[in-house]
Amino acid sequence: MRILQIINSLQIGGAQRLLADFLPLMNRQHDVELLTLKDDPSPFAQQLHEVGVKMHCLNIKSLYNPLVALKIRRFLKQQPRYDVIHVHLFPALYWVPLATAGMRQHLTWTEHSTSNRRQQKLLFRYADRMAYSRYDKIICISQATCDSLNEWMGTQADDGRLCVIENGIDTAKFKSQKTERRQPHTLIQVSRFEASKDQDTVIRAMSLLPKDIQLVFVGDGSRMEDCKALCTKLNVQDRVKFLGARADITQLLSEADIAVQSSHWEGFGLTAVEAMAAGLPVIATNVDGLRQVVEGAGMLFQQGDEKELAQAISKLINTPTFYQELSEKSLQQAKQYDISNMTDKYMEIYEALSESA
Repeated sequence: MRILQIINSLQIGGAQRLLADFLPLMNRQHDVELLTLKDDPSPFAQQLHEVGVKMHCLNIKSLYNPLVALKIRRFLKQQPRYDVIHVHLFPALYWVPLATAGMRQHLTWTEHSTSNRRQQKLLFRYADRMAYSRYDKIICISQATCDSLNEWMGTQADDGRLCVIENGIDTAKFKSQKTERRQPHTLIQVSRFEASKDQDTVIRAMSLLPKDIQLVFVGDGSRMEDCKALCTKLNVQDRVKFLGARADITQLLSEADIAVQSSHWEGFGLTAVEAMAAGLPVIATNVDGLRQVVEGAGMLFQQGDEKELAQAISKLINTPTFYQELSEKSLQQAKQYDISNMTDKYMEIYEALSESA
């Protein structure tokens, strides 16, 4: 079976990390290739290259130019026919259906978030309906993501094409990196600095915590400078490190003590699962996509409430038995999100679509 995955770029993000982890597993059994629209160098590209995943790049300068669809179509016509084309992220959502018009390709889409900026404008609802109607299968990474999409689309997508496949990780990889911790004094948040994330609340919580507590941010994005300015304003800049995009997430998690995932919205808490698999207690915002992952094994706080977040951190620091209890619960809960389970479910969909050709 020939499978093509299409994504805007491999810049650090949840969807990109997902592809970097599960494409090597899929490539062991089938011919899997990756097409990126834009060339954004990242550790994920090197990771996929090392395991032999064939990659293509269109080197697009502007992702929002409709001519992108023509370039995708030209690329596809130069290749042997793919059995399934799987698309991730906007605006690839729009361009691939246009590019494949009349080509009778099986298209699959993964919905990665419970919210996006398009949902703030009614005009996009009609454009989305046209784009989604071209996909043979729509995979949502959580039930919350599925519910949100159904609410946005009305009955347009609720016709049997939607299914839920929760994201997965290589749990063994993260567990093997776990090291013994004496005192929980280092916090870590792994996420891009973008609208859906809420590093600001974590920074404000730092101003309420003892000075021996350190915070590490991993990731880059347009809001990083704003967050650095907030650190300076609150006089916590000496206790907060901004590491940028990193490939050694497993090692960084092994060096941390508590994982924080502060977000305005999430499709699925993939980085929270990674932290849980590393044995870290996780404190996350009580929003859809995160709640379902963390509840029962970690702690939740209300969106934007730095006082509640600081209290949760203090409880873990000051109660070693509670810290150990959540660490053990994290390890157990992470097992249900092993990537092998997710990969098998994706393959079932690909095979069903291929057989229907």
